[in-house]
Amino acid sequence: MSQSAERIAITNQKGGAGKTTTTINVAGALSRRGYDVLVIDLDPQGHATEGLGFGDSYDARDRDSLYEVLPDLDRLDELESLVVTHDEMDLVPSHQRMINIEDELANARRREERLGMLLDDADTAWDVVLVDCPPNLGILTDNAVVATGQVLIPAQARSTSIRAIEQLFRQLRSIETAFDDVDELGLVANEVGTDGEAEEMMDWFKETFENKEHCEVFEIRKRVALQRAWNNGVSIFAHGEECDMEAEYDAIAGHLEEVTDV
Repeated sequence: MSQSAERIAITNQKGGAGKTTTTINVAGALSRRGYDVLVIDLDPQGHATEGLGFGDSYDARDRDSLYEVLPDLDRLDELESLVVTHDEMDLVPSHQRMINIEDELANARRREERLGMLLDDADTAWDVVLVDCPPNLGILTDNAVVATGQVLIPAQARSTSIRAIEQLFRQLRSIETAFDDVDELGLVANEVGTDGEAEEMMDWFKETFENKEHCEVFEIRKRVALQRAWNNGVSIFAHGEECDMEAEYDAIAGHLEEVTDV
């Protein structure tokens, strides 16, 4: 195990891009390869929390969450107290109170660095930390990018993805002017169909991403098994049903092994 975990943000501000499906199944692939993985659900909507079977934690009144910890500089040593254990990975759940966290951080000192400070204290307990980002470019997404310095970008193979990705690129470059460089590790095209638009978008993804260092494009096709795995609170690797997309998620995990310090 390395001295500190490799950190990767899964981000795209466009809703429906497949961020959480990507996060859970890449985490499952890394876990199957023998890595200890922590997933942080930074999305106030709590999709990763629900998708890993911890919907009760999202609604729990008696459980502290990132909402209580991130705004408080004196509590940034409490990461491990927020973690719940899943058979495949560990999870920092989201909570319904998270809907108000950006207001709490708006005037905070070093507001974009809070997640990084939280991870700096305790991420040696894992090999990899994957951060599932909210579907917007706000303080939480900035925290994820600053904390990780590496992004994996999910997107649908639809022309509406182009503007969202261009906006994300601008945000990443803006973050780089104030903090460190951000590496784009790859594009995960989700629910790729067989129509002409999907083919054109796959060409655009490859032209846009594959000329970047350490960056590859991966293609995930729509499979009912992926939804059934989600419904059962597990990744496709722990779901008792064969699915050809396991190989593609494993390829993503292999790529992350090659281009990061995992």
